[in-house]
Amino acid sequence: MSALRHVAAVLLVLAGLGAAPVAAQNVANGQTLYNTICIVCHGFPPAGGPERAAGNPAAIRNAINGGVGPMRFLGSILTQQDIVDIAAYLLSLTSAPMDPVPQFDYSDLWWGGVQESGWGLNLIQHPSHTVFGVLYTYEAPNRPAWFVMPGGTWLSPTLYEGAFYRVTGPHLNMAPFDPAAVNVRQVGTARLSFSGRDNATFIFTVDGVQVTKSISRQPF
Repeated sequence: MSALRHVAAVLLVLAGLGAAPVAAQNVANGQTLYNTICIVCHGFPPAGGPERAAGNPAAIRNAINGGVGPMRFLGSILTQQDIVDIAAYLLSLTSAPMDPVPQFDYSDLWWGGVQESGWGLNLIQHPSHTVFGVLYTYEAPNRPAWFVMPGGTWLSPTLYEGAFYRVTGPHLNMAPFDPAAVNVRQVGTARLSFSGRDNATFIFTVDGVQVTKSISRQPF
């Protein structure tokens, strides 16, 4: 669903609820409105305008009243009180501790270089900054092995850590495929320490054995 279609669907729901009176600078209402309407385009942490509207409802009104074209339709949806609440919520974020934001988008295929060709790490970094990692490698005697890091936590803009799982299952050509035969077992933790946009150190443990690898983006 596109951002505009998502917003339109949400606004239909809000319209059905009716306009309820809110108290001056109702931060909770502002948070609800932001997460329902604004986050689709501006994300979190708020960017592309909201960060300049903290405690400043006039900045939001100006954007709606012609400063930002895609926001004009909000003029018939949001009340003046709603705008005050959103600005108050944005202001509350400036004093709240924020989770670290990654320095770059690290989505790519990573490897240990030509000297270790044959294994690699696939990283997908979502807009929420959550990273999903898949390690494809081999174990004796030359059997493929798959490990996943389905999520984790940014400890700093360049340091990410999460649980590490071994994944096994039936052959893809098995018919019918039996999802009950898929096994996911946590074997340790994985840590990515990035040194710039294109290089990192990958440290992971499998059943108590720690492995450290220097990795880089795979060139294409």
